[in-house]
Amino acid sequence: MKILNTLAALTLTAALSSPALAIEPGAVVGNFQLLDQQGTQHELHSLSDRKAVVVMIQGNGCPIVRQALPVLAQIRAQYRSQGVEFLLLNSNLQDTREQVATEAAEFKIDFPILLDRSQAIGEALGVVRTSEVFLIDPKGWQLKYRGPMDDRLSYERQRPANNHYLTDALDAVLAGKAVKTPHADGVGCLVNFPERDRRSSARDD
Repeated sequence: MKILNTLAALTLTAALSSPALAIEPGAVVGNFQLLDQQGTQHELHSLSDRKAVVVMIQGNGCPIVRQALPVLAQIRAQYRSQGVEFLLLNSNLQDTREQVATEAAEFKIDFPILLDRSQAIGEALGVVRTSEVFLIDPKGWQLKYRGPMDDRLSYERQRPANNHYLTDALDAVLAGKAVKTPHADGVGCLVNFPERDRRSSARDD
């Protein structure tokens, strides 16, 4: 799989010491290129004509992702005509392209799922859990929001959402306004990064 810059344009040297939030809203997201579950190539900066780009972290078998995707599909239906692109990113080492394609077909997931086989993109973004979304403004490729779509999901139960973080952030970006809540905490399945964990352990030693 071909990766162009592995987000080298991100100013992450210091931030990578804090893997839970390696890239904060306001940072610039560098270009990358990945294949999806169908073998189609996607390049982030080729989406410069879009008004916004939303990337959700996906993982096979994660119930949180499966519960979140129908809501993301509704948001896509609402905002796609306004020039917003929606992608999924899978950084799980255990999920092969064939397995991801099978799950996508089984659960009728029609989003492109970008396969981060080297985990370089997930590491650079500071991915920790699935279902987190990253909202990027192609004007300057700034990260405007990272966190859950809303506060509907928890590990114990679902509840009516009180905060609609993603749609509020999208409305702000599309209107050229500041995002009031650029980061929020959410739930999801852990994504394992063996090399990142190894480096972290080496620093602690």
